Amino acid sequence: MTRLRFGTGTTVRRFDDYRVWLATAEATGFDLLTCGDSQSLWADCFSLMTFAAMSTRHADLAITVSNPATRHPAVIASACASVQQLAGGRFRYGLSSGDSALRNIGVEPASVREIERAMRAVQAMTAGRTYDDQGTPLALHWLADPKPVPVWLAAEGPRTQRLAGRHADGIILSNCLTPERLAVSMEHIAAGAAEVGRSIEEIEIWHMCNLIFAPSEREGIDSIRSVLAGTANHVFRFTLEGKGLPPGLEDRVRGLMSEYQSRFHAHPGATNPNEGLIDKYGLRDYLARQGTIAGPPEHCVERLHEVASYGVRNLIVSQFISDQPTWMRTFGEQVLTHFR
Repeated sequence: MTRLRFGTGTTVRRFDDYRVWLATAEATGFDLLTCGDSQSLWADCFSLMTFAAMSTRHADLAITVSNPATRHPAVIASACASVQQLAGGRFRYGLSSGDSALRNIGVEPASVREIERAMRAVQAMTAGRTYDDQGTPLALHWLADPKPVPVWLAAEGPRTQRLAGRHADGIILSNCLTPERLAVSMEHIAAGAAEVGRSIEEIEIWHMCNLIFAPSEREGIDSIRSVLAGTANHVFRFTLEGKGLPPGLEDRVRGLMSEYQSRFHAHPGATNPNEGLIDKYGLRDYLARQGTIAGPPEHCVERLHEVASYGVRNLIVSQFISDQPTWMRTFGEQVLTHFR
């Protein structure tokens, strides 16, 4: 039997609902419980992780993902160290350049240099060390019992994937559930690791996956068309180069991104103006295959075995559905048992 680890997350507007969700998710058997960082769209990520640390006992916790533009690295490190203390070492912190969190407040995405600065500062400071920030020493002087916080990067292009290979504790990949796309990303990660003499086996790699139960694969994909558009907008927003995009799709992807509205990011539904973009630009089949598994539970199990054969071992499965308790029950009873 191929053993896979599964994480999952949700967007939160009411903490009473989140308490119930956490209990259900942990009881289902998820290995990792996550939240995002988009202050204009859902509750604050560090508040969520604090709440989760106090409400759960076994599952690991992670922010997937935050950015270095809305907080100073020392502020991030202090928040991470606080959550880690409450979580008893179960917490991980994810970073990227920033997407909807920044677009919705008119802030530019962080550079690769800024991402590296935040990553290395958090790694050092939560471990009880001082980080030299261009001559300014940054340290958590209150931290009496350091519990280092692993820092993961959401790395989607050559530069961030090589950076992750050099220094990150973990990597979060999107749109990498095909062997072709995965091979491109792994090549970049391995190259970065080789630059500093690391082994790629030292890096924990997680894959984002839309897992949708539906009567058919097409109906499942139909229900998250705006999510697929949002993933494409995120993955390709800086460059199309080095990401395994087949020739002939470049103009279609640019067209989709030109119309994407971040105000409606991660909110599937017929009223979402991003809903029709993947069909308008003929990207449905390509985008769905890269990051979505949809259909009846038995078909989803087959597809999970398929992606496992490519070397995938850790998946963060999203819950872009209205009835999350039923989804988790179906997952636990009809999917998870095949990989435990």
